[in-house]
Amino acid sequence: LERLHRVASADCQMGSGGYSAAAAEYMKAGALVKETNEEINLDRKRKEGWKFYSDAASAWEKANEPGKAATVGAVAWTWEEETTLLDKQALTSLEEAVEAHVPDVLNNYSLYRQTGVSKFVDPSDKDAKPSKQTLILAMEHLVKTPYAHESVQELIDTFVRFGEYRSALYACGAVSCMLENDGVSTLTLSRSYVMETILALSMGDPVTAERQFLDRHVQKTHYLSSRECKLAEDLFRAVLSRDSDALNEARSPTGSNKNGLASLHASMRDLVQNLRVSGAARKKRPTSEPATEIQPTTEIKPASEPSAEEKSKGLKLENVDKAEEIKPKDKDSDDKKLDSKKLENELDTVMADLDGIDFGEKEEDDDNDDDDDIDLR
Repeated sequence: LERLHRVASADCQMGSGGYSAAAAEYMKAGALVKETNEEINLDRKRKEGWKFYSDAASAWEKANEPGKAATVGAVAWTWEEETTLLDKQALTSLEEAVEAHVPDVLNNYSLYRQTGVSKFVDPSDKDAKPSKQTLILAMEHLVKTPYAHESVQELIDTFVRFGEYRSALYACGAVSCMLENDGVSTLTLSRSYVMETILALSMGDPVTAERQFLDRHVQKTHYLSSRECKLAEDLFRAVLSRDSDALNEARSPTGSNKNGLASLHASMRDLVQNLRVSGAARKKRPTSEPATEIQPTTEIKPASEPSAEEKSKGLKLENVDKAEEIKPKDKDSDDKKLDSKKLENELDTVMADLDGIDFGEKEEDDDNDDDDDIDLR
């Protein structure tokens, strides 16, 4: 009921020329579609929300707010998206919103766009350089309203959340283009430059990060003395040299770049921590998917307790083994007893034979007695 009231109020505002108020009412109606408790198919819910946000975009265009008109229409396509893959329709809508702020011919990272073709490029010859008239027309379509880059910054956070680093770098190029052309921004532009470096490293392309750093970023005098410049240089030089220790030092929350890291968005800080010296940055696993446990290929059955029969058989076998061990021991002892008796008998017979033998000891004694009687003086 409240949604119908919001839509009716928005229609009345459109009729009376209150385009900003009408856009706000349409966006509230779209938010109510998202928060409804009715059992509606997700695809249908997204289409209904996209319809209300499209009406809000039309109202923003009439209110001369092209930046807001471009971004609100893409919001509904990311509702309740819990996977790491972004739907193609959502990706197309988000990239079209980026070009609505900055035409591709003015974007230094237009080649990283993944869907669709720019309105300022000939579809039959995409690689052709834009003419002078095309550049002038593109500058007229460049969004120059204050804080218009914040809408594109939200798109960058959405791309990073879904791991679409190419599209995030494409959107970051649009933010840098808007800030470069306003002639006022310095700190925000420095943050946009370091985001370009981080996103290029996240894709595993440190060469592009270094080239853009030297060709574009350091050409701005204010960027050379900024803390973001030091952070960007430390990051891509550590990746180019494949020095993991230098990379950890560059992104340490307590190191020399702690102030540069603190000024970044939370999504960028998380992305810096996922950088690697080789390859692209690690992507986060979605929280909705439970961690799968690796099951063993072979089941290990627990040892079952033996039955009563098996126990009795085991006892019998143990008794038999003990008996076999004892038997040879008894036999050996009997053999030893027999050997000792034989030895005693043999010794007795030998001694008896010796007693019967006459060795002539008496004659020698008589001879000795005779010798004693002779006087040798």
